[in-house]
Amino acid sequence: MSAQPTILVVDDERELADLYAMWVGEDYEVVTAYDGSTALEQMSDAIDIVLLDRHMPDITGDRVLEEIRATGYDCWVLMVTAVDPGLDIVELDIDDYLTKPVTRTQLTRIVENLRVQARYGDDDRRELESISNKMETLEDEASIEELTDTEAYRQLESDLKEMSDSLVEGLDEE
Repeated sequence: MSAQPTILVVDDERELADLYAMWVGEDYEVVTAYDGSTALEQMSDAIDIVLLDRHMPDITGDRVLEEIRATGYDCWVLMVTAVDPGLDIVELDIDDYLTKPVTRTQLTRIVENLRVQARYGDDDRRELESISNKMETLEDEASIEELTDTEAYRQLESDLKEMSDSLVEGLDEE
């Protein structure tokens, strides 16, 4: 990721897309798309972070995400959406999930965190952070008791433990 990352803001609500672009535009290069088709047209290796709405009329954010990953772009993806998260986010190849409405502070803090992770992290740490973020998002929506009754959440817990153990072993070997 370059010194000044490029962020692709994707939201069919023009006012929100423009607002998010303004918020992050002070510190980052910004490209804006108001629908999924335009987002896919604007994707390139120059895009470091995608702020992606999940519910759009032409192509859903989930589908845009699939296309981004299938094409091989290795950017960070932050879902910024009004869709309350469910266990389906476990399967999404995202780095974080924010439910609208979001504040400028929330959005810019997460973008900055992604930037720092990109600078200092490796793929294992990125995956660990993604799992942790998904768990935190789900825990904000449902009780731990409800979540631990689901196979998807138990798998996240297992993956988190496995990844953590692996990273600790790697540190011990250094």
